[in-house]
Amino acid sequence: MESNHMEDFQWGKKNELLWIGFSILVAGLIAKIPQFQGEREDLFYQKYISFIFFPILMIYFNWKNNQSWIKLIVPAIAIVIAVLYINWLPASFALLSNDLIIVHLPILVWILVGYVFIGSSVANFKKGIAYLRFTGDIAIMSLVILIAGFLFMAMTMGLFKLIGIETNNIIQFYVLVWGLPSIPIISTYIVQNNPQVVNKISPIIAKMFTPIVTLMLILFVFGIIFTGKNPSKDREFLLVFNALLIGVMALIIFSLSEMTKKGKHTFQLYTLLLLSSITILINCVALYAIIFRLVEFGLSANRVAVIGADVLIFIHLFLVTRKLLLFQKSSVSVHEVEEIVGIFLPVYFCWAVFIVFVLPLIFGNFAP
Repeated sequence: MESNHMEDFQWGKKNELLWIGFSILVAGLIAKIPQFQGEREDLFYQKYISFIFFPILMIYFNWKNNQSWIKLIVPAIAIVIAVLYINWLPASFALLSNDLIIVHLPILVWILVGYVFIGSSVANFKKGIAYLRFTGDIAIMSLVILIAGFLFMAMTMGLFKLIGIETNNIIQFYVLVWGLPSIPIISTYIVQNNPQVVNKISPIIAKMFTPIVTLMLILFVFGIIFTGKNPSKDREFLLVFNALLIGVMALIIFSLSEMTKKGKHTFQLYTLLLLSSITILINCVALYAIIFRLVEFGLSANRVAVIGADVLIFIHLFLVTRKLLLFQKSSVSVHEVEEIVGIFLPVYFCWAVFIVFVLPLIFGNFAP
């Protein structure tokens, strides 16, 4: 029985394994740059974490899709511009508490990787949900590898400590520096060659958490009414809610994956509709709160970034909900719902470009 499972696991071609090994070596060397040059590691990683493994994945997908290397020119130029730009920023910039560039730059580079993943064509972003699902699968696999890796390191350190050998420095300066950047690379390789390993986990997560999150949001709405809490006075509310919106979109994506496989599930579909509708309602509250803060406290880079993100996600969620309603009435197919999910990626890319490159020119610095 075990041998059958091993046969099901695909290792890929020999040259692909060599490529993955070389990629891990390169990512580790990039991650060790602050140690080589005596720089502060926290500042280096805040600025350059997007460039440790994302460009490697970009090259990998281009090769895996058998695309011409010419198609890498545009994303490669974008990567070089981003590296030069982030390098141009003053060293103290990464210490600012409201560092919008550091937050949005990984989003920008992540979408560039998606551009290569879908075939290096903007028109193909209507199939962008495939990249979103792939990203979710990589995140799940990375988490599994991370947990297993930390358990292995804990056992290793404990065993060697019993015989009087300290391995802390080796773990810190070698294992972690090469191990952490290698996780998304290894996860990508595993998911790309063995989609069956994780593609059953995402729908299970969606089935479990969609009803729970929906109930939680309904109770949250009643909680706002009962407590009389004014979100416009609470900055943390807006930050937490943005994270919630991303989580809701992830649940919708995973649930659509399940409906694509097995057709329309009435309970699951109505739960999704209720979840998206409640989220839109709370989003309206969040938009009111940020507009109130804009009127009361004036414009700032953070407020512009938050309200822009809220508006974009609100529009996106509204369009997805509308398509779900039409799907419930059998007016559209589930693939048309999927298209509206993926086609919004270029919009988020343009917004990330605005935040990273334009907003600093408007405000000069990032005020809270």
